[in-house]
Order: sequence, then structure tokens, then C-alpha cells
Amino acid sequence: MPPRTTATPRVTVVMAVYNAAPYLGEAIASVLSQTYRDFELVVVDDASTDGSLAILESLDDPRIRIVTHSNNQGASETRNEAIVAARGELIAIMDADDVCAPTRLEQQVAFLDTHPEAGLVGCGIYDNVDASGAVLYTSVLPEENDAIQLALMETWCFLHSSITFRKALHASAGGYRTAFEPVEDHDFVLRVVEQAQACNHGERLVTYRLNPGGLSVTGHQYIDELRAIAIGLARRRRSGQPEDLDGVMPRVLELKRRRKAIRGLGGIVQRWRDSFYAAHRYYGFGCRELCAGRLDSARRCFVQSLLTNWMFVKSWFGCALSLWPFAAHRLRFLFRSSMQQHNHPGWSRPRADAHSARLSPVAHGTPASSTRS
Repeated sequence: MPPRTTATPRVTVVMAVYNAAPYLGEAIASVLSQTYRDFELVVVDDASTDGSLAILESLDDPRIRIVTHSNNQGASETRNEAIVAARGELIAIMDADDVCAPTRLEQQVAFLDTHPEAGLVGCGIYDNVDASGAVLYTSVLPEENDAIQLALMETWCFLHSSITFRKALHASAGGYRTAFEPVEDHDFVLRVVEQAQACNHGERLVTYRLNPGGLSVTGHQYIDELRAIAIGLARRRRSGQPEDLDGVMPRVLELKRRRKAIRGLGGIVQRWRDSFYAAHRYYGFGCRELCAGRLDSARRCFVQSLLTNWMFVKSWFGCALSLWPFAAHRLRFLFRSSMQQHNHPGWSRPRADAHSARLSPVAHGTPASSTRS
């Protein structure tokens, strides 16, 4: 039987759950097995319909507190509610389909304790896995505060389910804003880092599970437009001007209305464009893994590409080539141009090992956004 948390645990792990039954047990087990023991786990089931609540109700651990919603409220409201109810002075975000390393909390709490100027710490390196848990590729993010401050004004550079921050910053920053879903994490962190420094810990502390059909890999134009609005507000704040949230809300609401209104042939075309974009991303990661000589992970990336859009012909060729090591080694130059399209500094790079070092220089690629409910 695990030890009971104190009346006021130091850390509250917040987990928003919506239809995560296949992976929920593993995610919770990874939290409960932390080497750092002074924590509670607040889980909010946001009206799941897939049996997630039954899994939660079957758990018997004094460190777990369960909140249920009768109606789906979305990621922002769910997390805000859990954080307000949290007893810990530190908040660790965790997604219901990801997995924590056993030392995640121990290392992040130690960092915040020894760096009082920092208000938030994430995970600077993490594996992106498929539904079975097999690694597709590894993301590496900027670690230092200055690099993070710059990167956030261009793109997302955290794994949301890896961040731990001081609870006081949630209130002072204004919490998560529903209007910016599914980039509410970026909008929130932009406001947090205006009040405190941030860092990404340079070790694997969380494993991120990719969902080929989720907004993390599709709906890219919609996500990009919302992200640009959030960054624009941050630029105003950083220049000393009022952010003028009311002024941008008509545009935000129009984007959401337009996204919901796409039906019929237009909806089919939009879904095809989204799936083609996601297939291209997976293909690019497969090219990178193939050039590095990691044929198994390359094949998994090409398969994910085809699961997203089976008409992405280049991924069929990549799959076939990944089955022939000699041919893959001789023809890998054909894939380098696609690999270089994912060569964005500070975003993602191949796993380092002796085999890859002989075949390819380090490359970079786009990490998945954290956009789950």
C-alpha cells in the first residue's frame, strides 16, 4: 500500500481525461510509481463515453482524487478546475495517454527548488510513440530560458504534459483560456514566462503518444492561425501595450465557426488536406530515421503516414525500401531533401547512437503540438 500523502502535498499532478481508456491505466501507473512521494493526483473525467470513468473508479489509492463532469467542458476548463482544487504549491501537468519516467517529479521539483527565478520546467527531450508504444522519433527542445523566450514567439517549444510550474503563476497569469483551444497551452505558457523564467530539463522525463487522427497532427491551418493570434497578443504585452483580447475575439470566434461549419464536400476536402499534411509530417520523420539507418523506426513512421492518408505514395516507397537495408543505405540520398524540410533548430532530432553517427549528421524536425482535451 503506497504511503498517504500529507494534508498539504508539495505537488499536485493534474490529469484531464476524455475518452482515454486504452492508455489511462498506464498513464496513471507511471504517476503513482514516482520516486518523489509527496504528491497527489487530481484526475478530472470530462464526461468520457468510452469507459475511462470505470477505470478511474476501480483505482484504490489514497493519493488519487477524482472529479467527474456530466457534460464535456473542454481541456481548459477541466485543467483550471483541477488546479484551483489542487493542494500542492507545484502543479505537474500530465496527459491521460502519455507516460512519466519514474524520476520526473523528483528531477523537476529539485530544479525548481534550486532555481527560485524559474517558475516552470518542462522536458527537453522525449520520445514520440505510436499506439503500441513503439518509438517513432525523438524530439529535442530548447532548454535555456533565453532560447525558450525567443522560440515561444515563433512556435511551440514545450511538451505540455511534461510541464511543472508554481501554482501561484496559474492565478497571476489568468489560467488556461478556452477561446484558444486547441493551442491553450501555448497561450497559457506565453503569459507564465512573462512573469518567471522557464527551462526544459535535458532528459527524457515523459513519453508522448501520437494520435494520427488528432488535432496534434491535423487541423494545422486552424491551429497555426490561433497560435498566431496568441503570439500577437504576447507581442503587445511585451511591448507594454494592453493585449486587447476583446479586439481579437471576433477573429477567434470566426475561425472556430468556420472550422465547425465545414461540411459536405468542403468538409471532405478539408479532412483530406489535414490528413495529407499529417502524412507528409510522418513521411518526413521516416525519411530522417531512414537516413540515420534506423530502419525499424523509419518503417513505423511511414506506416503512420499511410494510416493517416493511404494515398501518400512516397510513404509506400519508403516502407518498401526500409525492408532492404543495403538498398536503403545506397538510396538514402533520395530522402535527404524531405528530411531537410523538417530541419528546424531546437525542435526535434534523431536519437543519437553509434550506428546513426556513421550514417547521417544530426537533423531536426517538427515536434507534435500538445492539443489534447
